Amino acid sequence: MLHNFSNKVRLFAFACLAGMAFSGCSLLEEDLEPCPAQLQLQFVYNYNLLKADAFPTQVKSVNVWAFDPSGACVWSGAESGDKLAEPGYVMVTPLEEGTYDFVVWAGLDNNTDFNLATYTPASKQELEVTLNTISSDGLNISSSQFSGLFHGYVGNVSYSVNPQAPSIKTVTVPLVKDTNNIAVMLCNINGFPLDTKDFTVEISYADSWLAWNNNVMANSPLVTYKPWSYSYGQTTLQPAYAPGETAARSSILYELSMSRLILNGDAYINVYRNTDGHRIIHLPLIEYFLIEKGSRYDEFGDQEYLDRRDDYSLLFFIADDMNWYMAAGIYINGWVVVPTQDGQV
Repeated sequence: MLHNFSNKVRLFAFACLAGMAFSGCSLLEEDLEPCPAQLQLQFVYNYNLLKADAFPTQVKSVNVWAFDPSGACVWSGAESGDKLAEPGYVMVTPLEEGTYDFVVWAGLDNNTDFNLATYTPASKQELEVTLNTISSDGLNISSSQFSGLFHGYVGNVSYSVNPQAPSIKTVTVPLVKDTNNIAVMLCNINGFPLDTKDFTVEISYADSWLAWNNNVMANSPLVTYKPWSYSYGQTTLQPAYAPGETAARSSILYELSMSRLILNGDAYINVYRNTDGHRIIHLPLIEYFLIEKGSRYDEFGDQEYLDRRDDYSLLFFIADDMNWYMAAGIYINGWVVVPTQDGQV
């Protein structure tokens, strides 16, 4: 009898435990905590040519805003520093059940080149970023080396809580990099020396105001981008116009930074000969970048390629008369492009 009674006790205890497991987190016992519920954000920057997540190494700060279906801002969060580089970093939000749009600007901390219109927006439309420029001789000039600026957006995120089970939702926010480095090299073709004072290199483009959705704003003013660095050197080349020839050439390297490149944008590179102010090079920059894209990056659309790539190099050859030697072509990112010789300078 005692043996049967013990078996019944064990069966009863097992049934109770099974019932507790089935009921989940929401038992009636007052001393038990409710099921965990949390909406969190994970940021990814793999929108680059390597398709590798560079968020931990390139992004130094994050600002994010959440908007409800009425368009009102209901929460904002920020993080910066080493914490962003921690494996598996997520930003935890206090948001409850609902539907949200998230707007992200990353890289604003300690950024003296870009300004956010407000950190306490009443609507998404107020989250505009503008480039700081210096006004000189009627021009808006930028000659800074930009640190990385990134944008992210995820819309119509639905979050619900199940009181019977953990409700932890992780939303992935992909980032797009909005800053670009442009290296421009001028190289002689016959060995005569070049000097940094001989030429002026500029890029003109109306891309300095970015809207909340990362579009370049229609009223964005024209900016003249000037080099933040230039240096003289010797370059060893085997040019396409002289197969088999390898020689040291005098060269000047100019480095510039500029904001987001947009398909069909009116960005132009201009090179002036300083002895008489004559413009020897005038080319539509985006058009030539996309020519260089060619079939090597067919998997990317044109705008996607411009967004994934954040550094470009251009090499122009200079003739003895200090003009552009167009017959040698342009080396763009290491690939030669021969322009139409239509006197477009």
